[in-house]
Amino acid sequence: MEHLVWLPAILGFLAYLEVDGLKKRIKKLEDQLGNVKDSPIHIEKTVLMKLLTEYIGKDIELEFCSEQYDPDIYNSSNKCTVLAVDEEWVLIQISGKNCNKEKLFRLNQINGVKVIK
Repeated sequence: MEHLVWLPAILGFLAYLEVDGLKKRIKKLEDQLGNVKDSPIHIEKTVLMKLLTEYIGKDIELEFCSEQYDPDIYNSSNKCTVLAVDEEWVLIQISGKNCNKEKLFRLNQINGVKVIK
């Protein structure tokens, strides 16, 4: 009877491992699809790249995918400035009272961009 207590915990852990493995496979397939020309992901990435290219040197706010979190970006006192953009990456300078650094982000991690005036 004591062993039945562990059964839900073991099944829950196995379910977690399965879901985690599926998330990784989906991410890998999305990356592969992003390289296929005329796919929705590729078109979205191209539009975002052109948009960020127009914002080079301007202060922006970035909106990331749900699994991406960077405390430097989400600190309201820090400013983000686009320094460079290419087909896969965007280089952002984060400047604030306590930090002044440059960070590199993949375009597929970014959901949206907003210019700060």
